[in-house]
Amino acid sequence: MKARFFAAATAVLFLLAGALVSAQTTPAPTPVALPTVPPTVNPIVQSVINALAGRVKADFGWEPNRARGVVTYFRHYDMQIRFANGTYRDVHLHQGTVINPRGASIEVGNRVDIQGQMNGDGSLNANVINLY
Repeated sequence: MKARFFAAATAVLFLLAGALVSAQTTPAPTPVALPTVPPTVNPIVQSVINALAGRVKADFGWEPNRARGVVTYFRHYDMQIRFANGTYRDVHLHQGTVINPRGASIEVGNRVDIQGQMNGDGSLNANVINLY
């Protein structure tokens, strides 16, 4: 008899606890402030930021049509350069590639700034090579 009474009391307690838990309301979400749009930047300052960003992108190989680095291999129309972050990129020259300063020859160890078009394999067809 005690076991039945204990089982019935326990069942009633579980039912009441479930009803109390489901009866609680969830608190309303608090509103979140939306981010504000940054103020416009002076056009001169913006052009300086863009110029610096372009140089950094070229130095680290993140710009598809430009590369700046050190020549690690050069033979005929093929060249390889090393970026500042230690990665490499193949460069292909053609008969119309302009090398500045005029008359300079490319050698391993030269620092170069190359502009051209990127190929599908990630290499660069050089149009202008500036030695510095």
